[in-house]
Amino acid sequence: MKTKLPISKDAVLGKAQAVVAKVRPGATEGRRSLPIRRPIEDVQRLWSDEAARAAVLDGIAVAEASLQLVPDDREGAGGSLATVELRLEAAVPGMATQALAGKAVRRLKALAETGEVPTTEGNPAARDDAGEETA
Repeated sequence: MKTKLPISKDAVLGKAQAVVAKVRPGATEGRRSLPIRRPIEDVQRLWSDEAARAAVLDGIAVAEASLQLVPDDREGAGGSLATVELRLEAAVPGMATQALAGKAVRRLKALAETGEVPTTEGNPAARDDAGEETA
């Protein structure tokens, strides 16, 4: 005895294709740019420093990373335009490669402009149970 499904095969197939499209591996290369209010030489010095570069790329599985710097010629900008290009060790879903490149260039900007990479490490959440281990 056949049971009739309330959903058509085409609807199920369409939903399955949509899910697969979301998790299909994307590109392994990405790039993002941001203006940095520091001279090109300062930003290049930071990128060349092994510890600073490790802090910028922390948590990102990078096979290769490069930095391009050009003067930021916009009125009153007084800095440089930094473009970080990443080649990841493995493909990640969708636009995640671009997001990771954006994360790296934002960290570089913060390091160049403030002297530190922002982190939430050591900052407790604003909850009564912050810091408690969960079972």
